[in-house]
Amino acid sequence: MILAALLLAAASADPAAAPARAFQKCISCHSLDPAETGLPGPSLGGVIGRRAASVPDFDYSPAMRAAGAAGLVWTEERLDAFLANPEALVPGTMMQTPPPTSTEERALLYGLFAR
Repeated sequence: MILAALLLAAASADPAAAPARAFQKCISCHSLDPAETGLPGPSLGGVIGRRAASVPDFDYSPAMRAAGAAGLVWTEERLDAFLANPEALVPGTMMQTPPPTSTEERALLYGLFAR
């Protein structure tokens, strides 16, 4: 029992697993697989460098469509601003689940999003 607890603690402290743990806050609405559809939010796989509201066949909010039409492209800096305060960057966004709030936790996600 004690060994199992120690192994679990070691696994959760694994720095290589940190991005996946950070993505757990996103997984109820988003996927990292660009081919996965039917979720409340668009795939985040390959989002860095992509224009906002540009995943085909996804029903974006009017606010996100307007942001994309106005030229919003997701860079690490823009994603950081959006995840820190979605409503400030895209007023009227449908993003409802609180995103990762710490700078460190958000930074862990960008490597996942670039794939």
